[in-house]
Amino acid sequence: MIRFSKMADYGVLVLGHFARNEDLQASATELSEAFHMPKSVVANLLKAFREAGFLSSRRGLHGGYRLARPPRDISLLDILRAIDGPVHLTDCALEGLQDTCDYEDVCGSRSPMQAVNQKILGLLDGTSLAQLMDETQPTTPQRS
Repeated sequence: MIRFSKMADYGVLVLGHFARNEDLQASATELSEAFHMPKSVVANLLKAFREAGFLSSRRGLHGGYRLARPPRDISLLDILRAIDGPVHLTDCALEGLQDTCDYEDVCGSRSPMQAVNQKILGLLDGTSLAQLMDETQPTTPQRS
């Protein structure tokens, strides 16, 4: 099963709030209260997003976090990597781990799984935060 982590779910929720309100400046406390999440979880997400360059921060009485990049320039893949690290379906699809599989000599699915992995990464990379927050976008892909 392909599933995002709970932190990734929370991250999209928090970063999406900034995307919908691009002029917003908010603190970890304010966001924690707004989303009924532990402040430590929100603080960790904000730190990860600041380190990834998605948010900027300002200290002090009137400080807080705000978007540092337009939502169209932040992909879902960027968000997932900022929170969970490398994204991959199987270990053999992750760069640098290809030679660690005990079944490499008998496995016929390595190359097809790597191809599927690349398609999924392409989809995630091609989906911007702006698109995720655009409620007018279709929620399912259109088939031609």
